[in-house]
Formats: sequence, structure tokens, C-alpha cells
Amino acid sequence: MIKITSVHNKKILKLRKLYKSRERKAADVFLVEGVKEVSRGIASGFEPDSIYFCSDIYKEDIQEILPDNIDIPVYDLEKAVYEKIAYRDNTEGIIALFRKKIFSLNDFKPKSDDELFVVLESVEKPGNLGAVLRTADAVRATAIILTESKVDQYHPNVIRASLGAVFTVPVIVTSNQGTLEWLKKNNIKFYAAALPAYKNIFELDLKKNIALVFGTESEGLSDFWLENSSENYTIPMRGIVDSLNVSVSVAVSVYEAERQRRAD
Repeated sequence: MIKITSVHNKKILKLRKLYKSRERKAADVFLVEGVKEVSRGIASGFEPDSIYFCSDIYKEDIQEILPDNIDIPVYDLEKAVYEKIAYRDNTEGIIALFRKKIFSLNDFKPKSDDELFVVLESVEKPGNLGAVLRTADAVRATAIILTESKVDQYHPNVIRASLGAVFTVPVIVTSNQGTLEWLKKNNIKFYAAALPAYKNIFELDLKKNIALVFGTESEGLSDFWLENSSENYTIPMRGIVDSLNVSVSVAVSVYEAERQRRAD
């Protein structure tokens, strides 16, 4: 275990750079903060690169987080140093670097007849992506497909909002056209949550291999998906509002698929 006492230490300066979008996207590692998140990352098979903790905050034995077969550098930071790299206000005193996993559409070919994919077009808010990851993990969705993405899947707010689900649900970053061609090639029906629509979510047959496609709250889906989807659908709304947060729309939709599949 190595003690770090200076905020000017090269490793600390390097960690702080990972909070900048350009630096984070160029790196092959990403930051994970929190006991639960770090533990889930290790348990999910992601490769940890190093661990940084503050023994003044995290009072447990740091070695208990690491399996016996994992030997990585562990750094004990003075509190003032740790506070320079902590992202959360209510930090738990532990941060780890993990190696990124990059997935492509070609990594996925339907192996059963009940695969479930969530397609997010131009998602903008890290918190929304994190919330969608949690929901996708809960129903064991096959993968999330980000098209024309405006958000970094390894943004600290994505990690935080996902509560570690970033480790359990594969995320594929690609284009609209590439996704459309892949869906057709693999005979996966895809439904767009958008108007105009003549069915609501509860009238669709969601038991087979499907992809559910969602746009942004501000602009909805692009004409690309409106013109190419197998069918558009709506979520019934009885109040005065005319839209739901995208993460809520995803949750309602995938749980209807889950309900139908469990009914069988």
C-alpha cells in the first residue's frame, strides 16, 4: 500500500483530468466512486486498474474489497488529497479505476427468442442514462444501444445514477443507420415510443426479440426512426402533461415486456 500526501502527485493530477470529457473519452480507464459501485465492478468481471481510498473516511479493511486473485496498486490518500479527486459530496472514501469495455453490435446475435434491447437516440443527460441502466439491469435487458449519442457512458453521473448497473448491462455506441441495419439483419422487431401512434404499449406483443426505441424529451425521435420503425406506440397518460422523462418511459415500457413474458 502506497501513501499519497500531496495534491500535486502525478497520479492525483491524472485522476483529476478524468473528470474532463475529452480526457475521459481518450482514456482506456474510468473512475468509479463508492463502496457498492466498486464492489459491483469487481464482481461483474471488469478489470480494476488501481484503488484510491482515504483511511480517515473509509474505516474498513480495504483488502476485503479485493478478491485474493487480484493484485493491483492500492493508494491511501490523506483527506485533503482525497477531497481533490472525490466527485460526490457525501463520498464514502473509496475510488477505483477500471478498464473500459467496448462493445459493438457485432458482439450480439440473438441466442434466444426473448432478447430485449433498449435504443436511446441522442440521449443528453448522464443521469437519465444511469437511470435507464438501473432499469435495464432490473429486467436483465440484453443491451442498451446509444445512437448519435451526446453523453459519455462513463461520465461520473452515469456511474453514480446507475448504482453499478454500468457493469452489468452492455452499452453499444453506434449510429442510427448501423442500428437499423443490424436490427433488420437479425430479424428483431423494433417499436418507437413516439407519435403518431395507433396503439399504446399495452396493446403490443412484446414477448419475442424486440428493441424499444426512445428519443429525447425535448425533441423526441428523429424522422429516421419515425419512418423506419416497425410500429410507433404511446404510453397512456390521463393527466395534463404530455410527456414523461425518458428514463420513466423506458421503465414503463420494459416492465410491460417483462409482465407479458412472465405471464407465459
